[in-house]
Amino acid sequence: MNKISLKIVTVLLLTGLIHPAMAQLKLLKDGVSGGRPVTANPYAEIKGSAYLLDFEQGSILYSEKDTARNMIIAFNTYDNTLEHRSDGQLVAYIPSKISGFILNPDFNPRVFRSGYAIPKVGANVFVEILVDGEYSLISHHYKTLGDDLTAAYGSQKSKIFQSVEELYVVNDGDAKLMKTKPKSIQETFGEDTAKVNKLIKDYSLDLKEKSDVIRLINLLNN
Repeated sequence: MNKISLKIVTVLLLTGLIHPAMAQLKLLKDGVSGGRPVTANPYAEIKGSAYLLDFEQGSILYSEKDTARNMIIAFNTYDNTLEHRSDGQLVAYIPSKISGFILNPDFNPRVFRSGYAIPKVGANVFVEILVDGEYSLISHHYKTLGDDLTAAYGSQKSKIFQSVEELYVVNDGDAKLMKTKPKSIQETFGEDTAKVNKLIKDYSLDLKEKSDVIRLINLLNN
């Protein structure tokens, strides 16, 4: 959208001649979002879903100061794109085009961001923010394709989506895969290893449980 069009939308919004939702839709259609149209379903022959969850209401974070709310969105964890549905059209956003998104913003919101440098993957992925602090905990959701062992012989649907979730601890911008072995804990937490081991013992934490890892990082930040 050019500066003149943006000013027109702003004036209409301030004077009450256009509803906020309509203003958001105009911004999207005028290309501010940088999304690309999705014209067909490339996964018709694959069993299961490429999405983390079904399409639902959420928010798109274009920047720290620019948020589009009440959008119908879904996270495609196979393509690593955020998809937005409007007026029968589907638009996909890659991590370099938006800052992130929020699923279920009104109840137990789940915040996803891009820009974290994941080992062997890079920063151009969306990750879920589980804990945000001196030590942050992020979750990398993605899907792979596996053989569908339940498919009939000769069936075209011989592939199935398989969900994977990996937890990473982030400190000083350095993301490390969360592992449970003592040596790995040392590699992840460095000089805070003794404190981490004490918290694990005092609170009987099982690092194989996601909820216990979240609790550990929260305790570590206190």
